[in-house]
Amino acid sequence: MNPTPEWPVAFFDDDYLRIYRPQFQPERTEAETRFIAASLGVTPGAEVLDLACGFGRHTIGMAQHGYRMTGLDFNPRYLEIAAADAQAAGVQVTWRTGDMRALGVQQGFDAIYSYFTSFGYFDDDDNERVLAEVATALRPGGRFLLEMMNRDQLIAQPQQRTWTQRDDGALLMEETSLDPVTSRVVSRQVLIDPQGGTQVTKEYSLRAYTCAELSSLLRRHGLVVTGVSGGAEHLSYGPESRRLALVAELRA
Repeated sequence: MNPTPEWPVAFFDDDYLRIYRPQFQPERTEAETRFIAASLGVTPGAEVLDLACGFGRHTIGMAQHGYRMTGLDFNPRYLEIAAADAQAAGVQVTWRTGDMRALGVQQGFDAIYSYFTSFGYFDDDDNERVLAEVATALRPGGRFLLEMMNRDQLIAQPQQRTWTQRDDGALLMEETSLDPVTSRVVSRQVLIDPQGGTQVTKEYSLRAYTCAELSSLLRRHGLVVTGVSGGAEHLSYGPESRRLALVAELRA
């Protein structure tokens, strides 16, 4: 019998694109790209890795800002979309299919970023292995940006449900709950087609971390946190901020 695949393999498919891609307007992507570039603090021409790049919206944006970009994702279908979009945008990007737990790169990048909660997919040991791979892949003095959901905000509101009316008329319902014992978040999205088409339901389970936990994990691998914020919305980090963004520098 074939083993059951890890949830990201089943979650990140064409239905995920149907749910999320319409939300990523160019203005949002550009604002997030500016935040990534400012957080990393490297000059154009630097070699940067987008870890779990998906269909490459930030990777392409960073390339347009003059960075030498590599986008890594496990999903070859997403990378095909990314490559076509990069060609249309007139930028050069290296696209790699691979597992973030086994980058196989030593001192290959000036900076790396993981954006939009692309960390915490696995168990604790494998999540830490991702950070070890990041540290190995960075050059001395290189920076790592980690941006994800804010666990403390989920503690304050452990069960959340939102409804969003999209421009195409579809209705998106999102339910999120946090198990305080395991610190895993379960999120369920239901996309309802107003024309009576197929209803899409997606669900994932993700390990959420506090700021202190992440700082400790990063420090174990020589990555010292130099900045913490509430993300691209330019909010201070706190229990009410929706996002958590840490910048860490690889120290010798």
